[in-house]
Amino acid sequence: MAHPGPLELGRGVVVGPGAPVPSGWESRPRVLVDAAGVADPAPVVAELHRAWLLRRPVVVELAADPAELRSPEHYGGPVYGLRPEFEFSRERLQFLVWANTYDARSGEPVWWHGRRTSRRFAGDGVAEGGPADLLLADGTPVYVDGGPPDPPPLPGGAPGVVHRWSAEAGRLTVARDDTTTADLAADQRAAVDHRSGPARVIAPAGSGKTRVLTERLRHLVADRGNPPGSVSAVAYNARAAAELRDRCGPLVTPDGPAIRTLNGTGLWICNRFGGMGRLRVLEEPGVRDLVQRLFGVRRQANTDTVAPYVEALSAVRLGLAPPERVEAAFPDAAGLAEGFDRYRAELAALGAVDFDEQIYRAIEILVTNPDARVAAQTRCRRVLVDEFQDLTPAHLLLIRLLSAPGYDCFGVGDDDQVIYGYAGATPEFLIDFPTYFPGATGYALEVNYRCPAPVVVAASSLLSYNRRRLAKTIRPHCGGDNGLRDDGSPPTLPVPGAVPPTGGAVVVRTAPADELAGVAVAVCKGWIASGVGPEDIAVLARVNAALLPVQVACSESGLPCTAPLGTAVLARTGIRAALAYLRIGSDPGQIDVADVRDTIRRPSRGIAPMVADMVTKGRSTSVAEIRRLAGRLTGRDAPKLAAYADDLEAVAASCGRSTAAALDTIRTGIGLDETLEALDSSRREVDRSTHRDDLVALASVASLHSEASTFEQWLREVLSRPPASSPAVELSTVHRIKGKEWGHVVVFGASRGLFPHRLAGDDEEERRVFHVAVTRARTQVVVVGDAGAPSPFLAELDGSGPRPDPGVGPSGTRRRRVDPSGPGQPGPLGRTDAVPRGGGRPSASAPDAVERSLRAWRSAVARRERVPAYVVLNDQELTGIATRAPGTLAELAGCRGMGPIRLERWGDEILAVIGEAAPGPG
Repeated sequence: MAHPGPLELGRGVVVGPGAPVPSGWESRPRVLVDAAGVADPAPVVAELHRAWLLRRPVVVELAADPAELRSPEHYGGPVYGLRPEFEFSRERLQFLVWANTYDARSGEPVWWHGRRTSRRFAGDGVAEGGPADLLLADGTPVYVDGGPPDPPPLPGGAPGVVHRWSAEAGRLTVARDDTTTADLAADQRAAVDHRSGPARVIAPAGSGKTRVLTERLRHLVADRGNPPGSVSAVAYNARAAAELRDRCGPLVTPDGPAIRTLNGTGLWICNRFGGMGRLRVLEEPGVRDLVQRLFGVRRQANTDTVAPYVEALSAVRLGLAPPERVEAAFPDAAGLAEGFDRYRAELAALGAVDFDEQIYRAIEILVTNPDARVAAQTRCRRVLVDEFQDLTPAHLLLIRLLSAPGYDCFGVGDDDQVIYGYAGATPEFLIDFPTYFPGATGYALEVNYRCPAPVVVAASSLLSYNRRRLAKTIRPHCGGDNGLRDDGSPPTLPVPGAVPPTGGAVVVRTAPADELAGVAVAVCKGWIASGVGPEDIAVLARVNAALLPVQVACSESGLPCTAPLGTAVLARTGIRAALAYLRIGSDPGQIDVADVRDTIRRPSRGIAPMVADMVTKGRSTSVAEIRRLAGRLTGRDAPKLAAYADDLEAVAASCGRSTAAALDTIRTGIGLDETLEALDSSRREVDRSTHRDDLVALASVASLHSEASTFEQWLREVLSRPPASSPAVELSTVHRIKGKEWGHVVVFGASRGLFPHRLAGDDEEERRVFHVAVTRARTQVVVVGDAGAPSPFLAELDGSGPRPDPGVGPSGTRRRRVDPSGPGQPGPLGRTDAVPRGGGRPSASAPDAVERSLRAWRSAVARRERVPAYVVLNDQELTGIATRAPGTLAELAGCRGMGPIRLERWGDEILAVIGEAAPGPG
């Protein structure tokens, strides 16, 4: 009669309902699997998974219908209706019931893994029986293991162990208990040598995560003998995947471990199991053309009207948010909910997938096709995931579907480097890793090998202000000084008068805002003078626009640098309006009406469209003509047009002094800053430069060219210069350089409003962005900020900044990214008309009169621009605006349906219509 086998293998037994327990299992825990357990598998699955993972024998009393238990599961709803924690629980229950158990339902226990293996390899002389489960052709006995991969060693002289997944892959390779032979630090070695089950490896900046991932992959295949085709590594991008392949060398073969990006993994599933042949990948230009055609999007000069649709489609497919709720959060993507399925159907008709569809379609295949799911899972028995902290909800769901039912996921990442919250990434995926991958073991890499000790200490001090993070120890790799004071506290950071390389590994430089670019250039030149190559220097900023003064200063001083900005930046809304004002101010007697169009609504004045048309009916005009027209008007528009003429005269007067004076008048004197802030307030995320960022950057450039009348021509010529062909200083935003490093780094714009960004909804993520910038440096980092408005993060680098109130949640508890929450819940999808963002004002008007006027205006705009009326405003949005009757652009920005493009495109017209229809001042 069969027996439980070696205790180390942890084998259990399955018996029928009420049946006696075979000899050898009498003392083992009994787990009942009945109809109720099949209907609600979660509790019994949790119990059986623990027993399987820990190799603790159990007696499973199978009182449910076996046919029902093993019947394949399907999900027929939309993929966006799933959450990352979704699983096929009944399939997992079926797996756990039989994974490591004998079948004793008919009396004599049968070890099916051994019997199936003997049948598979019968032609090779393998037979069932002997002192273990099988006898190989040469008489060697082996066990066929059903526990987690990498079975434990048996006592000396005992038969070897072949794992069932190796046998199923056609390999009778005896598992080895080898440890890695790689030259690794103790913390790295512990992670690489992890045995079975999921593992979370927290890998702070510079701690060698790629080395750990590579050695883990090599160790599983070369040292432990895992079937190469059952191991998959998932890299975050193509560069990381190429680096993994390069480091793995000879292991990379057609039959070897799969090393792909997340999207490459999705595309493999689509091509292999989708039944549509080999799909082509539709690149961004093709995506934009398709969006424009399907959704009837009209191109608009200097405004990306397609981008909201692309972002909204991503929010549905990667954020797993319902299209209806996404459209509510993206008012500028009108018709998204109705057109979402049509967009996907058109992709299919083209035999194509776009970037996000590779993931979404792959999930759809896995949840609807059980055969495809099982086949894909056989290639992913062991899954290694790089940059785990950057996963979106759809990415995490895909990883879980592939690694099920065992969930053997080796996730490497750092919750302190989550900086893509706008795309759906969140620290919670790493923090709650054991929830998504049950039984996970935790490992922590503690040594930063990249950065000098003071940088490590300063970065650790900064991160200590975040509360939503895993506690961790981060130590510098150094022989002696660790950068701490004698009492163990962080060092006081030097603010030297001299330009680096003096001043230590972490230097904070503050200066007036208009001098910051000069400071950054001087710092870079100081490094180069000391022998540092330009290619080993980076200047990193929070947003692209902040790099404008640095790029111009570098170009003017002859410092070779990359050119992230071209003349296209001059067409952005804020800069375009400011330059139009400068042109008017330089020649107020001969004004191009195109410049009037760019300025009469910025700042918002609520001038009626008919009056604006009167001002711009010719090819040119003048301030005097505008004032004469204001004198001929009656009603509310007369003083508004006169005030516009006053503003133009004020700009003209300041243009005679300097460019900087003129831009100061434009920004604060006439209020362009305030209007751009209102336009920016309707944005969902701060994932790129805002209108006001652009204007602030332009003002910073003004000090480099004082003649207002020639400023634009000069700036356009500078931005037209080609980037340096020789080794050059890298100018980049922080979000574009994850995974890169330089010897010397300038963190530029460490000023209030940029770090943290004034529109960001999560200060903790902003702090993480700042931390990523600081820790790119191998030798020295210089942080440059506005002396008049320094970033609060500067004081946190040495721990002198005030600590958050422990009784108050972090400012990031209200996430800006799209989430599936219902109305009234945290997040942008809960915005309602009942809570005005801009501060609503009571209206004395009758809402019906305002609504009638807005409906008439909407019809006129729809005819004028040849778009459906709902593209302008749908009925619910229009009624909400009429009810609130906003009087300012900021108040209008708080109304439901007012996205950034709508606000910029029609905001002033809406205010003018309300002003005409509503009694009282407007």
